[in-house]
Amino acid sequence: MKAADIKDIAERRPFRPFSVRLNNGAQYTFSEPRNFAAPKDYRVIFYFGDSDWTMLDLDSIAEVIQQ
Repeated sequence: MKAADIKDIAERRPFRPFSVRLNNGAQYTFSEPRNFAAPKDYRVIFYFGDSDWTMLDLDSIAEVIQQ
């Protein structure tokens, strides 16, 4: 997955939910902007759940599912 692709999806205005599916089959849904964070270069992204967080390397993302 390219950093520019994730950046374009994550920075859409208004925000639209999207999911990422990883190479290992795990899936994370970014249902609101506060679920998502990334450094300026977008080399990794962060998923923030209700009580936990996960750092996702772009190389592990197999698919982006736009909703």
